[in-house]
Amino acid sequence: ITYATALLTEKSSNEVVLKAMGRAINKTVLIAELIKRRIIGLHQITCIGSTDITDTWEPLEEGLTPVETTRHVSMITITLSKKELNPFSSGYQPPIPAEQ
Repeated sequence: ITYATALLTEKSSNEVVLKAMGRAINKTVLIAELIKRRIIGLHQITCIGSTDITDTWEPLEEGLTPVETTRHVSMITITLSKKELNPFSSGYQPPIPAEQ
């Protein structure tokens, strides 16, 4: 949170992109909301998707074949920007009003 806030305020970056997969998604959404409340006027676009990840385990004993499993993992990308983003994009959220 501190690093992203510093990028947007002190380093003159116009945008920060947060990405997460699996169980880290809920924490990433929380972090994005905290940043939006600390820095007034941030626009947000959220994209969700999924990907397949293949895990391979090599056997400890000789003569056995490696085991492969494929998992379907959810992922999220949250873009926070000081500049206006495309309001017609799905997943767009306008800045939080100052009185909130």
